[in-house]
Amino acid sequence: MSVYRNKGDAIEGEVITCQARKYEQIVVKGSGAHRAVRLKLSGRGRTSAYCVIDKPLRWKDKQ
Repeated sequence: MSVYRNKGDAIEGEVITCQARKYEQIVVKGSGAHRAVRLKLSGRGRTSAYCVIDKPLRWKDKQ
């Protein structure tokens, strides 16, 4: 399994599970009920923030 540790690295999936010592919730602009939420996770030392993709994206073939 790949582990990304550099600033700007990203993961993408349908379901992502995260573990962190602290988190900050930020509402991202959107319309109506389609607002998104951005979470800023932080940890310290041995309890660093950690995320895992539980369900990868499903790509539909264009026919």
